[in-house]
Amino acid sequence: MSEPMHCYRHPKRETRVSCATCGRPICTECMRQTEVGIKCPDDARLPRGAQAGVMKRNQVLKSVLAGIGIAVIGLIFVAVVYRLPFSWLLSAAAGFGAGTLVNRAGGRNGGPIAMLISVVAVVTPFLAVRVVPAILMGVPAGNLVFAIIPMVLAAVTAAVVNRQV
Repeated sequence: MSEPMHCYRHPKRETRVSCATCGRPICTECMRQTEVGIKCPDDARLPRGAQAGVMKRNQVLKSVLAGIGIAVIGLIFVAVVYRLPFSWLLSAAAGFGAGTLVNRAGGRNGGPIAMLISVVAVVTPFLAVRVVPAILMGVPAGNLVFAIIPMVLAAVTAAVVNRQV
């Protein structure tokens, strides 16, 4: 059984309930029942649409850390994937996975910040492994397109996963 949490507004009160939007632990006095679950007073005060894309500091930090992990793993992925057929399809799948990971790390909040983090995390390995070395070696621009198309496809896919409607 998990350890009981303590209400963020009443630190001496134990609880097993957390806000559906921000994830902070809340006691029975603080919880507000909404159409989409139990929320803390801060998040229940705003209409549901107002929360879309608004990330708290800890959610941004978790998303950035996930983005760094994605970029590090992406270095290996990009070095290997370009040798396989259908690299553009694999790049789109990797972009979807990266965007989903950033979205979940940020509390499934999405929005412009999560989109930016996921795009930077996906584009960085492509630039580091394929595009910049090709430019430095003097590869013709026509051949560079084969490195840029999968990068753009992965970036767009990662951003679309994090958009908020």
